Amino acid sequence: MTALESDLVAQDLLAGVRVEQRNPMLVLASLHLAALRGHPVLAPIYSDARRGLITDPEGAARRVLDVVNTEPELVRAELHRSTQTNEPGRSAIFQAVIALITQRGHSSINLIDVGTSAGINLYFDRFPVRAEDDDNPLTLVCRDETPVDRTLPLPDVFARVGIDPSPLDLAVEDDRLWLQACLWPEEPRRLARLDAIIVQRSSWPETAVLRGTVAERLGDAIALGDSSSLTMVINSYVAAYFSEDDQRAYFEDMVERCRNDNVAWISLESPFMVNWPTSSISSESARKGATQVLVTLPGESPRQWGWCHHHGLWLELELPD
Repeated sequence: MTALESDLVAQDLLAGVRVEQRNPMLVLASLHLAALRGHPVLAPIYSDARRGLITDPEGAARRVLDVVNTEPELVRAELHRSTQTNEPGRSAIFQAVIALITQRGHSSINLIDVGTSAGINLYFDRFPVRAEDDDNPLTLVCRDETPVDRTLPLPDVFARVGIDPSPLDLAVEDDRLWLQACLWPEEPRRLARLDAIIVQRSSWPETAVLRGTVAERLGDAIALGDSSSLTMVINSYVAAYFSEDDQRAYFEDMVERCRNDNVAWISLESPFMVNWPTSSISSESARKGATQVLVTLPGESPRQWGWCHHHGLWLELELPD
């Protein structure tokens, strides 16, 4: 990453990318995609990285940068895309919070995921959550740093609806490859989980993924649900890709919907977005790098419920009185 950030060709490539996607991750994902497609130089390097066989990381980085400098069009051709990790580890957080919310008398929900990518977190209830890893690639490892009752039942899900300006489809090979490319090659556990999800997806319930912005499609998504069920809107690390005006508009819209309708909202976002209204944050409680768990219940205002790892590796709930 450091070598890429200082490379002049990589900087020139990024300069032509739309502002919300102008980060080295997009270049790295484009290179990983080329490796997955069998590029003669990149494929063996990334294969070794996945298997933990890189013995000379600086030399490997130089060879990757050589490809950027000699074949810039290889990267440029993919810069129209968006980085979409669609991290399923966050479902460990959604499971815990949704179970607590629905204990208040909601046996079924309509689930709406804003910024859904391929819709993987619409299947929040399909992943076992454990404190330690096991042999099941679908297992989400989450350390509960405060007491969390993982035996609480999860609600029935009547409708699973995603919203995304550029959704991906696990049934499409190019989309599957891009999801894989957006993961770090040296994290084989995450790659194995995605492989398992791709295999299992056909046996899981159907979803509806709506193309467009949340401002354009949220009303449509809500209309697809069961009117007698609680509508649960979730988002995780998507608001940073909104414009400042869209951040405020989305926040205000969700507060209004929760206040007046049978709607609840779970937001997992960085607490340091300037234009994202949240409860008060102290440097001590924010735990540098943590994600804020913000919950809005029907008829109530947003309240902080705690903090979590951005990939769901740990959860610390601080439920309000």
